[in-house]
Amino acid sequence: MSSQPKFSDKDEVAPVRRYGRWQQGLRAGDWLNWERIRFACVCSAILYVLGLVWMLAVPNKFGSPNGVVMMDYLSFWLAGKQALSGAPELVYNPPAFSALQRELSGSDTQFGFFYPPTFQMMQSLFAILPYRAAFAAFIVVTTGLLFLVCRLITGKWLLAACLILIPACANNAFHGQNAALTAALYGFFLLGIERQRMILAGIAVGLLTIKPQLGILIPFALLASWNWRTLLSASVTTLAFAGLSAAVLGLGVWLVFWQQAPVAAAVMKFGGVEWGKMISVYGAGRVAGLGDTAATVLQVIFGLGALAAVWLAWRRSERMVVRAPVLVGGALLVTPFALSYDMTLIVVPCAFLIREGLKTGFLPYEKMALFVVIAMSMSTSPLAVWLSIPVAPLLPMLLVWMGWRRLSWEMGTLAPEARERAVSA
Repeated sequence: MSSQPKFSDKDEVAPVRRYGRWQQGLRAGDWLNWERIRFACVCSAILYVLGLVWMLAVPNKFGSPNGVVMMDYLSFWLAGKQALSGAPELVYNPPAFSALQRELSGSDTQFGFFYPPTFQMMQSLFAILPYRAAFAAFIVVTTGLLFLVCRLITGKWLLAACLILIPACANNAFHGQNAALTAALYGFFLLGIERQRMILAGIAVGLLTIKPQLGILIPFALLASWNWRTLLSASVTTLAFAGLSAAVLGLGVWLVFWQQAPVAAAVMKFGGVEWGKMISVYGAGRVAGLGDTAATVLQVIFGLGALAAVWLAWRRSERMVVRAPVLVGGALLVTPFALSYDMTLIVVPCAFLIREGLKTGFLPYEKMALFVVIAMSMSTSPLAVWLSIPVAPLLPMLLVWMGWRRLSWEMGTLAPEARERAVSA
């Protein structure tokens, strides 16, 4: 059907014959055709919906003695409830917030809330609803925003639907986390840059400060590309967003937020969150047996490398198929505190790469690299926790690699046989 994305083409027959099974399997990735992708997405969608219904509507092992679903979203909802009740500062007092959760759930399992008051203010909109309804509404709204940005990037609703069904998105949904929202904001930012809507791009960056550790490299990317309008727009939006939260919640909530900031660092350092559940270089180092200092040094080295890659890519190219993978991959490499659900961010650069591949041809091994990144986007934590194999940083590294290969193609430095393959696709 003409409305369906084409993942293979008859023009690829000649190169496939030249390379045989190797070409077909790894180099060209021709086995990743639309029929297989569609089947996998349909299965994922069915499991996705049934899983959420089972978790939110049927008694199960995730329920506490009081029947409360013990997932990450509980801390978001309670933070919003505290904002509505006029006591937003309580969520930044770990003992008091733990006691509140224990009283509600009857469980010894508690969740921290390390997000800025801007995100707490945002959650107050959902906290009007009962907990389970708020959980479902938050996931539907934020995943819907991610679907919208993927549709705008790819121009195909079917591709957008497939992208929001990848394992990382399901992981984010079941946790009730905010990675679909941050991925959508990243997508609107990058799309705004591509379409020369610089002010709107800056607004998306300003809203992305709900999770500031994921935006560390954005100012460097904007400086490298001399994009002062977006930088100014992002700065104004950040200040206005923070000011609005201070007006709504009170200035005091910002003071207690900064006072409890060291708690988040301590949680990371002393394993308050399992290192295996992290996808950062620091977490991988701790899983591999490194101490805090050695893992921090390793994190700094990779962070500086990511910064250099982003600076050069955004300086040398204006094409989003280069910029998006390098920036998003770099964002996941530069922060020491990122968890498995944050891998949802990969949806955005994958959308740009797939769009370009369908338009001009995929580079050798590009389809296979995309498959590895997408397929493993939820399995890095189990590998780290159960087998002590910290593979998570390899996925953002693959994204950076794909972006740099596209830059090499653009600059004419890609190997001749690779250029020939892309042209023939």
